[in-house]
Amino acid sequence: MFLSNLSISRRLTLVLGAILALFLASSVFAVLKLHRLGEEIDRMVNDNVKTERAGSDWLRHTTSGVQRAAAIAKSSDSALIAYFAPATAAAIKETNELQKFIESQMVTPEDRALFDKVGELRKDYLAAREEVSKLKLAGDLEGADRVFTTRFEPTSVGYLAGVQKMVEQQRSELDAAAQRGQALRAQTSLLLMICTALSLALGGAMAWFLARSITGPLRRAESMAQAIADMDLTGAPQSSYAGDETGRLLHALDQMRTALHSSLNQVRDVVVNVSTASSEIASGNQDLSSRTEQQASSLEETAASMEELTSTVKQNADN
Repeated sequence: MFLSNLSISRRLTLVLGAILALFLASSVFAVLKLHRLGEEIDRMVNDNVKTERAGSDWLRHTTSGVQRAAAIAKSSDSALIAYFAPATAAAIKETNELQKFIESQMVTPEDRALFDKVGELRKDYLAAREEVSKLKLAGDLEGADRVFTTRFEPTSVGYLAGVQKMVEQQRSELDAAAQRGQALRAQTSLLLMICTALSLALGGAMAWFLARSITGPLRRAESMAQAIADMDLTGAPQSSYAGDETGRLLHALDQMRTALHSSLNQVRDVVVNVSTASSEIASGNQDLSSRTEQQASSLEETAASMEELTSTVKQNADN
C-alpha cells in the first residue's frame, strides 16, 4: 500500500492536504457559481427590469397623450391645444429618450421586429394627432372630428396595443430571467450540498484509512510486546514490513523476540549440560565413597591380622 511506505508525518501531511484541497475546490466552485448567479441578477436588473420600466413609462405617456388628444378633438375650445402643449412636448421628449434606450436593449430578432413595428405605429399616431391639432387650430371642427374618428382613433388603438404587447413581452422576459435566477440558485445550492457531502465523505474515508494504517500496526506491536512480556516467544516473524515508523517497530520487536528465543535456547542447553555434569559428579563421588569404605575394611582386616601375628610371635618368643 502506498501510504504504508510513507512516514507518519508525511502521511498526515498528505491526507490533511488532500482534505483541505477538497474543501478549497468546493469553496472555489461555490464562488464561481455565486459569481454566475450575481451576473444573472445584474443582467436581469440592468437589462430586463430597466427595459420593462421604460416600456411601462412609454405606455403611460402614450395613454396620457391619447387622452389629451381625445379631449382636444372632442372639445370646442381651441385653447386646450395651448393648455396641453407643455405636457405634450415633455411627454414626446421623454418618450423619444425611452425609445432610444429601449432600442439599445433589443437584442433578439423578435424584440427588434416588435420594436420596429411600434416605432412605425408611433409615427402614424403622431402624424394623425398633429393633423387633428392643425384642423382644430384652423377652426375646422368637423374635419378635426372626422380625422380623429377615421384616422387617429384606429391608429392610437393599434399604437397602444403595440406598446402594450412590447411591455408584456419585456415582462415575460423579466419573469423568465427571474425563473432562470431561481433555477440557478437552486442548482447552485444543490451542487454545493453535493460537493460538501462528497468532500466530507472523501475526507472521512481518507481519515479512516489514515487511522487504520497507523493503529493497525500499533495494535500488532502491542500484541507482540504483550506476548513477549508473557514469555510467549513462539510467534513467527512477518514476511515483510512497511517502510514507516510502525513497520520498523514491528521489525525490531520481531528481532527482539528472535534474539530472546535464541538466548533462552542457549540457557536451556547450558542448564542441561550442567545438570548432566552434576549427575556424573554425584555418581563419581558415590563410587569413590564405596571404594574408600572397601579400602578401610581391608585395612581393618590387615590390622587385625597384624595384631594376631604379633600375638603369635610374642607367644612363640615366650616359649
